[in-house]
Amino acid sequence: MADLKLVNVRKVYPWGSSAEKKKALSASDNPEYTEEGVVAVHDFTLDIADKEFVVLVGPSGCGKSTTLRMIAGLEEISGGEIYIGDKLVNDTAPKDRDIAMVFQNYALYPHMTVYENMAFSLKMRHTPKDIIDQKVREAAEILGITEFLDRKPKALSGGQRQRVAIGRAIVREPKVFLMDEPLSNLDAKLRNQMRAEIIKLRRKIDTTFIYVTHDQTEAMTLGDRIVIMKDGLIQQAGTPNEVFDHPANIFVAGFIGMPQMNFFPARLIRQDGKYSVLFGGTIVDLPDETGRILGEKNLPDKDITLGVRPEHLELSESGVPAVVDVSEMMGSNIHLHVRIGEAEAVVIVPGGNGHSFEPGESVFLTFSGKRAHLFDAADGKNLV
Repeated sequence: MADLKLVNVRKVYPWGSSAEKKKALSASDNPEYTEEGVVAVHDFTLDIADKEFVVLVGPSGCGKSTTLRMIAGLEEISGGEIYIGDKLVNDTAPKDRDIAMVFQNYALYPHMTVYENMAFSLKMRHTPKDIIDQKVREAAEILGITEFLDRKPKALSGGQRQRVAIGRAIVREPKVFLMDEPLSNLDAKLRNQMRAEIIKLRRKIDTTFIYVTHDQTEAMTLGDRIVIMKDGLIQQAGTPNEVFDHPANIFVAGFIGMPQMNFFPARLIRQDGKYSVLFGGTIVDLPDETGRILGEKNLPDKDITLGVRPEHLELSESGVPAVVDVSEMMGSNIHLHVRIGEAEAVVIVPGGNGHSFEPGESVFLTFSGKRAHLFDAADGKNLV
């Protein structure tokens, strides 16, 4: 087991030619395109504690897998420092970093049995046969794949193959587990099952995990801490509760949570030292603590972006007028897609009361000021 430290780690893919560089820089204002090359990861700095489970999450192309591969040594870093324990590993070969990586495509040897796949790395280290046998069978027992040890990968389901890939990593007893979207090739039901298996596995082997995914549900359920990335930059790092309850900016707010947070143009109002929000012709008072924080910044009346999660909007007799577009029955809840002026929103309301919502039906919505998220209309940063 070990802690990790990444200090200003960068990854830049150089231009193939001066013509390619000139064409790219002239045709795009993409901030990832620089004179140096295409920047995949910008100054990534993070401390990961021993035995912590950290999830890197973000949309495709945000740099999360590149960051993981740099930790593993599979991708050369362009700048910065990576420490595993107290050892600087910038120039250390992958095999000498004492890490194990699980890939999304399993990467099993098709001509080997499950047992042989799991034992392979230990054989390469010339580990005694009795120790190999003990470690393989212990890992198989933990993962529930003992009965498959004599089978070859083609005879296994996707979930079983992923268990084998994880088992192959377990037997090495690495300081750090790296997992690159290990569940992305599985169907929804199997993903849920394997997510639970990874949670149980983490309790049993109790080591440091760094897990990459684009699925915010995986991130929220697995991680002690979540690192949300966009365009090679860390947008926010925090516990699942922190990033859900207090997103740093609009991107994080929209990425974390399902359905995603609703966003509306609104107006922040200060009157007699108290703050409120004007939205849809309705004034909603903000809590005293929010007002205190805004007051310390001495914010004036200003246009803002108001964020309210679908589960925090409520139907009421009066309030913000809305028109129903679509009603989705989701079991115990109904997801109402509504229009509020030019804006669209989703409202989660309890089902089972016998009321069916029709397209074009008028409703009124309200929400508590405690549930309001206030973002700067210019840069999208959270004002509180």
